Amino acid sequence: MKLLHTLKMKMILLCTITSIFLSLLLSYQIYRFMHKSFEREQIQTVNYNLDLIASNIERELDNLYQVILFCSTNIEISRFASGMKNQAYTSYPISMTAYEQLNAKIFNSSIENYINKIILVSKTGEFIIQGKSYGINKDVEICRNLPYFDALLNASDYEWIGLQPELFSSSRPGTSSLPIIRPLINSSTGAINGWLYIALDPSFVAGKLTSHPQAFDSTYYWMIENKAYRYDNGNFVETHLCIQDASPSDTSSLLYLTENEDNKKALCISTRNAPWMLIQTLPDPKTLFSYNEFEKIIIPYILILLISFLVLGYILKRTVSDPVTKISCQIDSISGGNFTTDSSLETSDEFGHIGKGINVMSMSIQRLMNQQLETEHEKRQLELDNLQNQISPHFLYNTLYTIKWMAIIQNAPGITEMLDSLTQIMKNISKNKNSKITLRDELELLNHYITIQRYRYGDSFSYSLEVENEELLNSLIFKFSLQPLIENAIFHGLSTKKQPGQIRLCVKKEQSDLIIIITDNGIGISQREINRILSTAEDITEEQIFKKIGLKNINRRLQLEYGEHYGIRIRSELNQFTEVTIRYPIMF
Repeated sequence: MKLLHTLKMKMILLCTITSIFLSLLLSYQIYRFMHKSFEREQIQTVNYNLDLIASNIERELDNLYQVILFCSTNIEISRFASGMKNQAYTSYPISMTAYEQLNAKIFNSSIENYINKIILVSKTGEFIIQGKSYGINKDVEICRNLPYFDALLNASDYEWIGLQPELFSSSRPGTSSLPIIRPLINSSTGAINGWLYIALDPSFVAGKLTSHPQAFDSTYYWMIENKAYRYDNGNFVETHLCIQDASPSDTSSLLYLTENEDNKKALCISTRNAPWMLIQTLPDPKTLFSYNEFEKIIIPYILILLISFLVLGYILKRTVSDPVTKISCQIDSISGGNFTTDSSLETSDEFGHIGKGINVMSMSIQRLMNQQLETEHEKRQLELDNLQNQISPHFLYNTLYTIKWMAIIQNAPGITEMLDSLTQIMKNISKNKNSKITLRDELELLNHYITIQRYRYGDSFSYSLEVENEELLNSLIFKFSLQPLIENAIFHGLSTKKQPGQIRLCVKKEQSDLIIIITDNGIGISQREINRILSTAEDITEEQIFKKIGLKNINRRLQLEYGEHYGIRIRSELNQFTEVTIRYPIMF
């Protein structure tokens, strides 16, 4: 009853907290949804507005580029720029013809009202001045001495340095313009004939902003490269902006704008044919959204939610609390050592599925306990067998030592050396059950084996060892993995050869792998036999190390342990040589 009471209280508390939490969450989500809806509408409106403004500016920029291109390609202007003189049969000045051509082009273009001043200077120093700001001869010298003149003239493409003050005597005080300076290039020779200066009025952009309705509590910004200007009552005021989360790859994106510690959300759009960016801040949705309207919507939903949770609490008591209590009692019974199953737990609902799982678990625990008893019995039997197996190696060592002392007494040093080598090999088998040893230890065992075989075969073969780096001797390899390879080289490669044979073992490093190469000049192996050797493999145990070991077993152990990249590779030519390469990962 105590558990049941506790569970009921937990469920009542859970339902109460959940109902309050969900009520608050629902209120927040509805408020946030309405807030986002207003914001989304503003984003759509501002984005559409910026698209129209940017399109108009791009169209006017194209017209401006056409005027500049006209100045570079027009025949009469090119003649004037190149410094050509009047022909003998005409007295009409070339400069006047060029002036009329330029004037006609500007007059027929929509950018006429946006050009404060345009100056066209030939390579001989002659000039043409047009625009809203009337000029004098000194304007050419003023333009040529502007600090940014050479940078703009020598640029490979259009350079935009932002708004600059107008310095000409004819300009209104305090006015500014956007300077453009381009060379006039002869299309035939590629030579620079002169230069063109255009002072573009800021109304080029301001007029487009004025012609479109500006949202309440919204501000326009114009960015040229790294300079920012705020649009204020028809004028542009330079300012400093901090922009975050802007994606330069997007043509239009949402960003966070900071000006004088005033943080606002804004939308930006880049112009297609100039590195300009138009930015418009978004109105604060709080100024457009009434909280009183929100209260009228949310309160009925909260009341319905609270009532629903009261009903849910009662249902949960009948469908959750009672079955959980019964399952808890069965778990307590199992923990006490009673593994008897209870069929009443296996109802048709999800708790019945849990009850069935508890019954299955109870039977599994009982079965595992019986299996554990059998396993422990088997382990004890294996330990006894292992102790029994230790008797045989000790008997063999004693026998070998007896034979060794008999050989010493009879003055047979060859037998003594063979017995010493055989004893060292057998000791290594019995004292160390690890499947891996260092290459240094493996080579030492290999030397013992070769000592025995030299007594057997006399001077029928020679053996040499080359190690690229002494540190490689500390790398771990499979125990007795080299002896079968030397054995194959002696038995199958050199034993039938009439001349003395040679066996060479080379150890080197290849990237992060240990490479062991065993080469003999024996009778060789056919490709068919090589394929047969490496095609299949057998599993081998430590006790089978001398009984069943072979090339294919070593190859299979390497691949199972380290992957297909490792193992044995055989290269041979009949009656010439056999080369066996073993690839290990370097491990210490």
